[in-house]
Amino acid sequence: MKRNLLFLFSFLVAINQPLFSQDASKSAFFANRGGDKLWLTYQNNYQALYRIISNEACSQLDEREQKISTLNSAEQWKKHQDEAKAVLCNSLKKFEKTPLNARTTGILERENFIVEKVLFESHPGFYVTAALFIPKERQNPAPAVIYACGHSDLGFRSETYQHIILNLVEKGFIVLAFDPMGQGERLQYPDTENGKSKVGGPTREHSFAGVQTLLTGSSLTDYFIWDGIRVLDYLETRPEVDMARIGINGRSGGGTQTAQISACDDRIYAAAPECYITNFRRLLQSIGPQDAEQNPYNGIVKGFDHPDYLHIRAPKPTLIITTTHDFFSIQGARETFKEVQKSYSALGKPDNIKMVEDLGVHESTKSNREALYAFFQKHLNLPGDPADIETTPFTPEELWVTPTGQVGNSYDCKSVFDLNQKYFSEEKLSMKKLPGKVKQVAGIDFDRNITAAVYTGRFDYKAFNVEKYFLENDKKDYALPLFVIKNADGNSKNVVVWVHPEGKEKLLEEPLLAELIKSGITVVSADLPGIGELSDPEFSGDGIIQGIPFNYTFGANLVGKSIPGIQAEAIDLLWQFTDTSFAEAEKTAVVQGTAASAFLHFAVLKKSFPKVAFLEFPKPAINLIKTELYNPAEAFAIAPGSLPFYDLPDLKSYLPKSGVKIALETPTIGVEKLIDFISE
Repeated sequence: MKRNLLFLFSFLVAINQPLFSQDASKSAFFANRGGDKLWLTYQNNYQALYRIISNEACSQLDEREQKISTLNSAEQWKKHQDEAKAVLCNSLKKFEKTPLNARTTGILERENFIVEKVLFESHPGFYVTAALFIPKERQNPAPAVIYACGHSDLGFRSETYQHIILNLVEKGFIVLAFDPMGQGERLQYPDTENGKSKVGGPTREHSFAGVQTLLTGSSLTDYFIWDGIRVLDYLETRPEVDMARIGINGRSGGGTQTAQISACDDRIYAAAPECYITNFRRLLQSIGPQDAEQNPYNGIVKGFDHPDYLHIRAPKPTLIITTTHDFFSIQGARETFKEVQKSYSALGKPDNIKMVEDLGVHESTKSNREALYAFFQKHLNLPGDPADIETTPFTPEELWVTPTGQVGNSYDCKSVFDLNQKYFSEEKLSMKKLPGKVKQVAGIDFDRNITAAVYTGRFDYKAFNVEKYFLENDKKDYALPLFVIKNADGNSKNVVVWVHPEGKEKLLEEPLLAELIKSGITVVSADLPGIGELSDPEFSGDGIIQGIPFNYTFGANLVGKSIPGIQAEAIDLLWQFTDTSFAEAEKTAVVQGTAASAFLHFAVLKKSFPKVAFLEFPKPAINLIKTELYNPAEAFAIAPGSLPFYDLPDLKSYLPKSGVKIALETPTIGVEKLIDFISE
């Protein structure tokens, strides 16, 4: 395991490391004092993309806190509950309660309980694998606990999770444990040869699917919650279960599911999320946004935070289970607990919200397990001894519900990829409405103005003179590094702003650049947030796939922004610099590859470059949701929620209507043709 983590870390560093790293003198922030010393103020400037997202989140969370501070009466809190529940749960309305087609595929028996292996469909053809643990000696009907497991490859079969399940069963609870999608027997991208995932472990299974759902305007959160709702529908078919006494618990990713499902389904009476509840402020300050399902669509910008999972439930019994050294910040958990006490008090049951914490890391400690058992024994009216006992787990294979250990290899079944296309619908926009929708969906605000273009020196590269600058802006959140590239005789009559998907230093290697400089054209290029000097070599989120850090995508969506939208805002700074520094020059944009998305989001909203040449124009983004194993780099460049309304060809088609002249080229571009286009 350690070896794999070391390899992963080395790989991520290699992928994300700023391109100036081998020669710091090429950095726009080089301090000209030898070695690799950069301007002190901007040594962490590579965190620009995350800082933009985090700053936006903190501003929105400040607004939410102000609103929460005004809530006092029961009526005010009930109104807030309705608003928060709408943010989290309204998107579930697209789903339909279809027949579960539930069946038992096998039975295991031990001295004190039996286990039914259960298979049902939460959507037609979308299978959920589960196990129903039934005590032989029990109340009739008996209380039931839903066990939602965390990010384990084995799903609920992990020995750690089985220990809690079996303790609850021995104490007389019926327990239904189920596999989340992407885990256990429910891989969404199974390799039929080896039974493993084609995209990686659970967080990558979730993130890879979650990006596709984001592009269509929904979150993977919806699919996770819906599975939980259908689990409750299944329990209603079981005469052994008392539906008035339903609890739910899970740790880590299971804590996420516990919080989300119990907020959206009123049939759950007692909920105990473990090692998950914090708040978004502390989450973003510490480990950052996590994999796809943990991020409700536009959640923060719509006023939603972790406490709202619990406010929605008030005043039903809830236990927040924490550890002191969990990577989900316990400070955030304490702040959430303090806030949620207000709604429970206003609604008349302050004792129904409790929090326990124990010394430990991201784990279920004995003390916390016993607090969990006691919580359910009290609130689900099943008195008994809460002592944690030793248990004997089943092997994973014993708990297989399917013949092969994977639904994808056992049945003709659907995946999230299939469902996402089923629920996707398009709304064609008029050209008049397009700019407004682009601004809204991509979350673009041209609210930065350059305060200084700081010159930091020059260097010679091949036959080029390369001048280095960084642009400071009035928001003071980051500085934009750029190169001005020209030959010694360049008169700057024609200026090209080249937007390159890998940044300004990578541009220096482009053969076409040499031809432009040779012809006397000046080229300006910058590193946009997330690229080159503005990429973070230390970022290591759980949603990185093939080197693409989708955790940024999830974080941006939480605050109502997008990666291409943030980069479009940076292109605006680049335009301001060029328009001022080369006021008399003829200006052309040359836009390459996936950078077309950011540029088009800018150009549709801002009248700027009269001419644009596209090199290697990307494929329509609709292909990303029609291709199961899509290209992550292409998806990273697309704004979540855009595909119902527009695609890249729609944005490109808009430009001529606003007076922009376009040259659309291929990878085998004719140099003379491009130079003529720039110079005409």
